[in-house]
Amino acid sequence: MIEFVSGISVVCFAASYLVALACEVSRLWFRSGLRGAAMVGFMAAGLLAHTLFLVWRGVNEPAVPLSSAFDWYLLAAWVLAGGSLWLTVSNPRTPVGLFMLPLVLGLIGGSQLSSRDPFPQSPATQIWGAIHGGFNLAASVAVAIGAISGLMWLIQAGRLARKQAPLQGFRMPSLEKLSHTCRRTLLTAAWTAAAGFVSGLVLNAVNRQRGLLETVPWNDPVVLRMGGLVAWLVVAALMSRAVRRRPDAARTRAVLSVVSLCVLMISILWGLFGTTRHGVPPVEMAQPTARGALP
Repeated sequence: MIEFVSGISVVCFAASYLVALACEVSRLWFRSGLRGAAMVGFMAAGLLAHTLFLVWRGVNEPAVPLSSAFDWYLLAAWVLAGGSLWLTVSNPRTPVGLFMLPLVLGLIGGSQLSSRDPFPQSPATQIWGAIHGGFNLAASVAVAIGAISGLMWLIQAGRLARKQAPLQGFRMPSLEKLSHTCRRTLLTAAWTAAAGFVSGLVLNAVNRQRGLLETVPWNDPVVLRMGGLVAWLVVAALMSRAVRRRPDAARTRAVLSVVSLCVLMISILWGLFGTTRHGVPPVEMAQPTARGALP
């Protein structure tokens, strides 16, 4: 059993998610009772392999479990994959995987471009690092769920406006429910992202005091992109609240949710391919390096 678990690779669960996505896409052209079972089976197999992979890394890595950018991307993908499987089983006619699985695969791809080196650790940084990463993870998941709901709302509203019949085999949630989800996720993403940013500042101060890291300067790309992301999410949440009594409030929330995902993706790409001193020990500070960190 140990040999089996140790042999699981990222390719194993990524391939399972990809096959499940292909099954979901095929619903656009034909109906099949076996396809639904196959899609759920591949999603479940991928989630199981994904879980075992993370557990194996958490148990066998010498540093604090799941303490690298690579691990955090995979953890975010795991949360979304679990949500996708649960929603698919509970709402079999709703094409959840069509919207969520591409994000899952995108995060897995991002993990392959990010660093696997654990962040420098001390008892203080372990605590604040977990708080910082946890809030950032929650914000990213909230943005993703909100964007999926917003995109569904726009598709559903557009088809109703054109008086088109529902897509064969697909049943979207009600516009009211989708709008409610967008409103909640915009608010959640704003406060968790802000909490993640503030905890990052505290972590930076702790690192400076402990001498583990050189202080990350205010003009460092990771500070700029995180600050920009937080600013946008706060503005989006305030705009969502400001228009709540307007007739077009639901559409505005949907658009804000989708734009928030675009801003998040830009932040992720900036983190993957930009240069930063974030998370680099003093001995490595001579040359800035590209470090992928969960936004």
